[in-house]
Amino acid sequence: DTMAIRVLRTESLKLYRDILRAAKLFTWPNESGQLWSDILKKNARKEFEQARMEQDPLVITRLLYVGRDCLNQTTDKYLKAASSIKSNIDKSRPS
Repeated sequence: DTMAIRVLRTESLKLYRDILRAAKLFTWPNESGQLWSDILKKNARKEFEQARMEQDPLVITRLLYVGRDCLNQTTDKYLKAASSIKSNIDKSRPS
């Protein structure tokens, strides 16, 4: 049981670091002038702190699964949008 908790802790840290890395991609401000990267980092920290004392491996596993899925979907959408923007820019340039 202790080994399972240790593995889940390692996975949690990995997910948190991956979220922080992905947040760096969001370099523009929101309507209030706050950088999205800062907002995303702050929200990630808050959510991880809220789940910090969770001891149930099933709950932790579910949180990790949902967090990883959300991160993957967000980065996929970002990369598709960035690719589309680049393609549109390339098309608009004179040959």
